[in-house]
Amino acid sequence: MGFENVKNVMDDFIGRKEENGASLVVTKAGEPVFTYSAGLADVERGMAFKEDTICRAYSATKVVTAVACMLLVERGRLDIGERLEVYMPEFASPYYVREGQRIPSPSIRIRDLLDMTSGIPYPGEGEEGIQGTNDLWGRLDESIRDGNSMTTQGFAKGVAKNALSFPAGEKWMYGASADVLGALIERITGQTFGEFLRENILDPLGMEDTAFFVPKEKRDRLAVLYDSAGENPTKPGYVNLCIYDFEEDPAFQSGGAGLFSTAKDFAKLSAALSKKPGAAAALLQGRSLLLPATIDFLRTNGLSSAQRVSYDWENLLGYGYGNLCRCLEDRNRAGSLASVGSFGWDGWTGPYVLIDPDAEVSVTLFLQRAGAGTTRLARNVVNAVYGSGMV
Repeated sequence: MGFENVKNVMDDFIGRKEENGASLVVTKAGEPVFTYSAGLADVERGMAFKEDTICRAYSATKVVTAVACMLLVERGRLDIGERLEVYMPEFASPYYVREGQRIPSPSIRIRDLLDMTSGIPYPGEGEEGIQGTNDLWGRLDESIRDGNSMTTQGFAKGVAKNALSFPAGEKWMYGASADVLGALIERITGQTFGEFLRENILDPLGMEDTAFFVPKEKRDRLAVLYDSAGENPTKPGYVNLCIYDFEEDPAFQSGGAGLFSTAKDFAKLSAALSKKPGAAAALLQGRSLLLPATIDFLRTNGLSSAQRVSYDWENLLGYGYGNLCRCLEDRNRAGSLASVGSFGWDGWTGPYVLIDPDAEVSVTLFLQRAGAGTTRLARNVVNAVYGSGMV
């Protein structure tokens, strides 16, 4: 049978119009062992979804940002236990608001950014003080549309002036911490975030189609983003988190959502993080992208029992959280056949990444549907991959 059941799962979801199209790459010991694509990347034009179809990665970007942080930890340039203000003095006086009063917060630690316990929110509705965050994202969006975009650093400085949603470290809340980490990496290295990623991750792994923009010569491979599936799928009438389909490197390089990539490209990173030392693939100058001990740290829960009270998303049952990634702790609650300790993340547009160093397996599934996150397709594909007996 091989991977026949995996193929059937994808064909079934596409055939029933639950998804418009998707591409899958499975690796073992650092090498691709199964690739399959089904459905359409552009329904109107009849363009097939392929492993080199360029997609908006959205929050799957956070996996890359986490790896970038771990590289700096290995080099002794980033201390996870340190206060953010040591690196970025503008964060020296964090605060939150209750009953209209400005209340000092404990210092934000680097680990708070990595574990989403910083209190830095995404725009929307939330605790008192959220209006400052909404205004900041509004100004960012306006600056991009006016052609005079706020930079990654400018955005972080704006975040530093705004209220947190709660005292730093109190609880888990998904927010813009990864975007601040992108600015932090710039501050430490003296490079733009994109330059650091290109030099240290993307180029060494041969991720040629991964960037914060899609150049003109590649735009014929850019998938259409839909917010529904079916015969006549609709498209979202808005842009989420200021991620436009840029044709040139943007000034704001979002560590939380900004990368464009392909299933084939992103699987190179997934493979590099899943293989054991000594495997032939994805070696960088004779060594792995990250050391085994660093990968073990990367896939370890960082939340305390108190912080986990607010870690209540249904699709994260059975998982811990740390370093911008979910980490599998209870296979039964998660309904997953992957190994305990498997880690990764997904994205608003549906890309899903699972990295399993114990089995030396990775699963990288890309699709393009607004609001998708972890899809039923992703969960079924993962179990079919492990159920195949081929990994």
